[in-house]
Amino acid sequence: MLSYHDITALTVGGEGPFAFSSIKEALEYVQGLRCIGVRQPIAIRLTEDVYTLNEPIRIDSSITDVTIEPEGTGRAAILGGTEITGFAWDTYNGVKCLSAPLPEVCQTEDGGADFSDLYVNGERASYTRYPAEGYLYPEAVENEEGKLGSSSGWFIAEEGDIRDFRHMERVQLSFCHYWVDEHTPIASYDPATCRVTMKYRSAYNIAGGKGTSSGLEYYLENVAEMFANPNEWYADEGKLYYIPRDASVTPETIHAYIPLLYKLVDVRGTAEQKVRNIHFRNIDFAVTRGEFVTMRQGSDGPVGYACGGQSVAGADGTVSFLYAANCSVENCTLKNYGLHGIVIGGGCHHIRVEGCDMYDGGAGGVKINGGIAGTPENEHTHDNVVNNCTILHCGRRYFAACGILSMHSYNNTFSHNEIGYMYYTGISVGWIWGYAESITRDNRITKNYIHHIGQGKLSDLAGVYLLGSQQGTVVSNNIIHDVKAKVYGGSALYTDEGSSFTILENNICYNTSDNVYQQHYGMMNTVRNNIFAFSDGPMTRVARTEPHLSIIFEGNIFCSSGTQMYILNWPQVSRKTIAMHRNLYFDYTKDEPAVYDFEGVKLNLAELQERGFEHDSITADPLFRDPMNGDFTLAENSPAIKMGFKPIDISDVGAKR
Repeated sequence: MLSYHDITALTVGGEGPFAFSSIKEALEYVQGLRCIGVRQPIAIRLTEDVYTLNEPIRIDSSITDVTIEPEGTGRAAILGGTEITGFAWDTYNGVKCLSAPLPEVCQTEDGGADFSDLYVNGERASYTRYPAEGYLYPEAVENEEGKLGSSSGWFIAEEGDIRDFRHMERVQLSFCHYWVDEHTPIASYDPATCRVTMKYRSAYNIAGGKGTSSGLEYYLENVAEMFANPNEWYADEGKLYYIPRDASVTPETIHAYIPLLYKLVDVRGTAEQKVRNIHFRNIDFAVTRGEFVTMRQGSDGPVGYACGGQSVAGADGTVSFLYAANCSVENCTLKNYGLHGIVIGGGCHHIRVEGCDMYDGGAGGVKINGGIAGTPENEHTHDNVVNNCTILHCGRRYFAACGILSMHSYNNTFSHNEIGYMYYTGISVGWIWGYAESITRDNRITKNYIHHIGQGKLSDLAGVYLLGSQQGTVVSNNIIHDVKAKVYGGSALYTDEGSSFTILENNICYNTSDNVYQQHYGMMNTVRNNIFAFSDGPMTRVARTEPHLSIIFEGNIFCSSGTQMYILNWPQVSRKTIAMHRNLYFDYTKDEPAVYDFEGVKLNLAELQERGFEHDSITADPLFRDPMNGDFTLAENSPAIKMGFKPIDISDVGAKR
């Protein structure tokens, strides 16, 4: 007979002395073993294809050294929602559609939806939208002050823009401005005055007018009268209505899921006793809720705001770790989830996210956040790895989310990932504004493939975005392309406020809407041996003049199609707060590119060299193989190679499986 000390595996489902009916029961059994001194690693094997949870899997520091994985070589799915059944053909709003009865747990008191995410056959279904295309603009807003934090709780719509829609209390107001998106139910609408009152106040200024980065440019969602287009859904009178996205979706083939849980896995220790050695392998995590409101204390109590702030930084995740060490999520998928995919929180170290695929997240892929400078060491978050992952088509609900967001954390590695089709930033690291003390340092952002970022929805974003001093951080050997902002600030690489002591090297960056490289202000950043090509604005922007050397451009290749290479402040040139040498410049539309251009002052390379800049730099065709189609392979006789440029090996960039 086996003793407790012989146990190495439990099963969930199946038969035998160590078979359990749920993951929770298996974990409780492990907890009991640990209490009596049984310490060997234990696997919890999932024998069924699908596990639907009615509460998150919770693991505290009394449970250690556990791997949760499918039995054999298959996969298992862990879901946080319920499947809706009983679909039949129907009509709603005069449109042919499918309908099914809603479970009471998914309904509001008036028979509407108590949820905002619906997943049909593995894809996110769409809210209805008014207007169907384009945007609306206000006549006036509550707070016309114009400062960034000038919040408004109401606005006056243009006459005729909004009707008194049926179920107006279900309608959601959505808008993008600055670098954030905001969403709030409409608290009330007065047809006589066209006044729209928001349930949650705007977090940022909405004055400024049409075409500005701040102005309110809005649309309405979940409008019953707009139910008309493929993949749209609406809930009314206790029924769910859905218009199939194509002919393959029928009553016999539809699989529709409504999320009930916000989180599937909660690994949570304490600062004094961390959870250790918990591993998840070959599991598909899916179907979680995405409702998120930022609450702040006001003079009369808590006040809700329509925005989660930059990068949706305050939102939680589907799988989360807090005060945990030596844990991993390997070869898993996270799909159809509501907020962030994986969150690595305070006091975590040596957490690995390896070989995972994240798709259709409401917010971001991976969020890391630890104790700030000055906090005790057991609050620090460090030495974590996100490697060989794909993070695609996320930020579907909260556009301001990042593929990878790392705040107040050090010595992490973000490598060999593919991040694409996001509405904000690919990888964001740092999170101290200005030159204040920062715990962030020594992070490695290397060999990632980052593409189709921004997509014209938000401003002030980048493929890789650094914020604050972070000595030892290296951004190297990444390919970044097709970055497009809404109004301003679409860059491949962006060292923002106070970014200092970083190295950005061996990156290939091209096709951006504003600048391939941008620095707001910083100190002693080194930009070397990069290929920067094709931006709609100046190739490089350095915004602020400060009384120190802020940045060094060394040994880079700059190629444009008619735009100048730098936009600088004249004091930066006259005071030499920027160093530039051994760079190669080429413009495919003219013989002599404009290297410097500020307020009408244009200098070519020779004129800059006369002012003491650009030592050993040249203007020449670098001889790329096919730059217009993204092939920046250099010919053997390239003048860039002759002047010391080291060809960039891209053979292992991105996720490799």
